[in-house]
Amino acid sequence: MDIRIWGRKRMLLWAGISLALIGGLDFGQGTAGSPPTEGPPAPVEPNVVLSGNYSCNYTVTSYYVGPIGDPPTIETYAETVDNLTLSTTGGNVPVSQLSPPFRGIAPGNQPVTTTPVSGFGTGHSFNDGSIEDCVRFAQAMSSAARGLGCTTSDVRRRQPPQTLYGGSGSASFSLVCEGPQADIIHDMGELSRTVLALKPQPVP
Repeated sequence: MDIRIWGRKRMLLWAGISLALIGGLDFGQGTAGSPPTEGPPAPVEPNVVLSGNYSCNYTVTSYYVGPIGDPPTIETYAETVDNLTLSTTGGNVPVSQLSPPFRGIAPGNQPVTTTPVSGFGTGHSFNDGSIEDCVRFAQAMSSAARGLGCTTSDVRRRQPPQTLYGGSGSASFSLVCEGPQADIIHDMGELSRTVLALKPQPVP
């Protein structure tokens, strides 16, 4: 037998055994067919507590007009004003923000926390109106809040006795909601649309 042929076959045999051994070693990079490495879990959106107050106030003011010395004429001015105030507790969500490059260093992801909405307020005022408008407004707002899954207090009506120079009245309630941050932001928008749609009853 030719020694050169036998030497060549032996070298090929050793090369095959070496490749088989190397293929069986684990260098921490996984093998073909292994499941891909999962990334960090997505942040869980925390529950947010939304609390708020709705109030409507009706005031009537009487005042004198006319020249001094003449019998005065009494006129009245009435106004209806309502307000909705909302605030949230919680809702800080950890996110990654791309930081700008600094002195030649490549940008990277920096952990930060965000609070998209922490408070909200809206309202409007009307000439004239009545205490009955305030009660109707408060009942409509309370119904809208309960429809969104919120807990509400009873509507409180307050109407002190009218004096010689005017009078006042009010209707109010409080609300509390709890849920995921996106739902709470949606609820704030729905309540703001409800209050802005309120109008006094026309005076006959």
